[in-house]
Amino acid sequence: MRKTELVEMAAAAGLPRVSDKHLDQLQKSLASARELADKLPKDLHWSEELALTFRLLRPAVETPKSEP
Repeated sequence: MRKTELVEMAAAAGLPRVSDKHLDQLQKSLASARELADKLPKDLHWSEELALTFRLLRPAVETPKSEP
């Protein structure tokens, strides 16, 4: 990928000023993401895809202190 394309992608993500080092990191991460995506099965039905779920912790409830 050309440097100008990487700069445009970074700017679109809200990073208008990035160094060459960061552009290299961006290019490596994009290549890695493509490589991982290519390893995924292409024939999965939407109902077979992994669904990530997260649970929020319940807020700590303060117990009322008994008065003497």
